Amino acid sequence: MNAPAIPSGVLALMGGAVSRQREAERRCLDLLLAEGFQLVLLPVLEYEQEQPGAGYRFVDRSGQVVALRTDFTPLAARVLAPTLASAALPLEVCYAGEVVRPQPHRLRQLPELYQLGFERYGVAAGAASSLALTLRLAREAGVDVAACHVTASVAGLAERMLAGVLGKPPAEEVVELMRVRDLEGLSEATGAGGAALAALEAALFDGDGGDWADALGVRSELAALDGVLAAAAAAGVPASIEVAPRLAGDYYRGAVFSLWGRRTRAVIAGGGDYEVGLAGGAVPATGACLSLGITLEEAV
Repeated sequence: MNAPAIPSGVLALMGGAVSRQREAERRCLDLLLAEGFQLVLLPVLEYEQEQPGAGYRFVDRSGQVVALRTDFTPLAARVLAPTLASAALPLEVCYAGEVVRPQPHRLRQLPELYQLGFERYGVAAGAASSLALTLRLAREAGVDVAACHVTASVAGLAERMLAGVLGKPPAEEVVELMRVRDLEGLSEATGAGGAALAALEAALFDGDGGDWADALGVRSELAALDGVLAAAAAAGVPASIEVAPRLAGDYYRGAVFSLWGRRTRAVIAGGGDYEVGLAGGAVPATGACLSLGITLEEAV
């Protein structure tokens, strides 16, 4: 059996796919530059962080472990941290490039490994404006966003809901049951029944922040989603609350969102609010990125 020409998780495009992607990239970056964002070129390599990820790693000649980038948001924060300490905030940057992921998120081999996105440092609770800009970028790439769907949540919401039911932090396996909407499995894992189980069921399947938010003690947290849901409505995009999203990174804090395509049945883009840790404290930030290959598959 012949070995594959390239390792898994590495992007290869040719012909018309290259032209189409480059044109979409140019239009989207032009929009961001016109909005005042600075284009940054981020390194494809960095030294391994304290929490190893799932990407490719190797030892360089000095004996240090080097990693290929798998995500732009935390990399941008680390690279720009010295600048943020002295820069006049907010600082707005944008980027485009390949990320290397040995295990692609989807079974089909799509050019999903090319990301285009933006970050805004020094902006608190900016998820709504990030979603509005994301929808504009998707339109620029040819997507009919009115035919898409937005899901909104708060980072860690499922964990806090389950902690209230269990009386202790939930195991990851229990959170996964929330993500896949396994109500029977949740009942067995949590021992929930009656009103508690009914509230969990409503949270998983209603998606409108109804009475279940009060029953599970998260009404105040859902208030962070008002602006996100309003931004979706203003753009004519259907939206709902997803209590247990599968986030692209564990760095998110506060409101998060995903833009789902109807044709691809996949996440076109995602983003939300997070923080950048500095020596003197933390800087609030917000941003989003498009998986450009999936975005173009969704485009009309």
